[in-house]
Order: sequence, then structure tokens, then C-alpha cells
Amino acid sequence: MFLNKYKVIGILGGMGPDATTDLYNNIVRKTPAAKDQDHIPALIFSNPKIPDRTASIQSGQTEEIIEYLTKSVKIIEDGGADFIVIPCNTAHQFYDEMTSAVSIPILHIVDQTADHIKREFENIQRVGLLGTSGTLKTRLYQESLKKHGIETVMVSDEVQEAYVMKAIYTFIKSGDSLSEARKLLIQAIRTLPEDAQKVVVMGCTEIPLAFKEPVHGINLVNPTMILAEAAIRESQTEI
Repeated sequence: MFLNKYKVIGILGGMGPDATTDLYNNIVRKTPAAKDQDHIPALIFSNPKIPDRTASIQSGQTEEIIEYLTKSVKIIEDGGADFIVIPCNTAHQFYDEMTSAVSIPILHIVDQTADHIKREFENIQRVGLLGTSGTLKTRLYQESLKKHGIETVMVSDEVQEAYVMKAIYTFIKSGDSLSEARKLLIQAIRTLPEDAQKVVVMGCTEIPLAFKEPVHGINLVNPTMILAEAAIRESQTEI
């Protein structure tokens, strides 16, 4: 076959571009391959012009972002992808609108992550959650984890703005200083109840960029990595 045994992965990126690169790098690294031809065909549409997800949700003005997202997934489908993955948690607030716009599956990063946590952490009852204010407001993680009987604990509003949002918007998105972002995010985690610090979901796909090294005493759950693994599994199923 022209595209070998794999389904074609479609990646809708640009939210932000570094998170898109991180997802694809994870797919490449985790694909069992001895040569170029063993890797999975992929189409990447990085559309950084998609409106800011947090701003759109907080303002309630979602018509424009829905149009951008639905047109973007349609471009990927028309390009020949067999399914779509999106390395942006907050964009999944509009999951139903995106899935309605195409006839191919869109893997859900939040549900994949919740399923992973339930499998990997036996008898877990509470997890910490870091993310943009937009993601937290959507309650995507809270509701998905609740289905597994897991409570989600978040930092205070003050810590959210002074540490988490500052880390993401001032340092990570700008490419200014990942080390400063890491410091702020660890400080934020340390304000959580002790039991909620043991497993913490990095619920923004740009947060893992600041955590290339592990943090002692904290299991950092990386949805980007989990989505990459899900994409590889999906690519190997029968067409």
C-alpha cells in the first residue's frame, strides 16, 4: 500500500505550536520503528490563528472559535486523515461541534487521560489538576474523572492567576523561560492538599514543555504522551 499498514493520523495543532511539535515528537519516539518506512503517516495542520480558547470561553463569545475549529478539522479530513488528534485540552470544550463537522473519529484527549489514570493508579481517589483557567471552567477533566470515581482538586483562584496562568502565558507561550515556568508550576502544586500532590494532571498541553525532568514525590500525568500512545494504537487498527 502507498501509506503502508497504518491509518493516517491527522493532527490539528497551533494551540500552541510547541505543543503540536511535542505531540508529534512523542508519536515518532513511541512508534516501534527501525527505519523511516516503519513510521506512521501523518498530516499536521497547525493553525495558530484559532482564537484563544480561554478568552473565548470566559467571554462566552464562542461562535468564531467554533468556526475556526470546525473548518480546521474539515481541512484535515479532506487531506486524507483517517482520524484526528488535537493537542489542546481546552479546544475539547467544542468536541461535539468538531465531531459533527467530519465523518472521521476525533480521539478525546481528556477521556483518554482519565481512562489512563484509572488504569495506572489503583484505588486512587483524588488527583491534582493544573490547566488554563479556560480548561478548568469547562470542567472537562472534573466530569471525566468523576465517571471513574476520582475527585479533582485545583489550586485557589489566586494561585491560578499568579502561578499557573503566569507560567503558561508569560513564560511558556512566549518561549521566555521554561525554568521559571517550572518553578511557578511546582509552587502551585505545593499549595494543593498533600494527597492531591501525589498524582497531578498537566491539563494544558504546554505545561509538559516545562517538565522534561521528573519532580520528586509527584506523579505528573502527561495527556500529550497519553494522546500520542492512543494515536499510535488507533493507527494500527484495521481500516
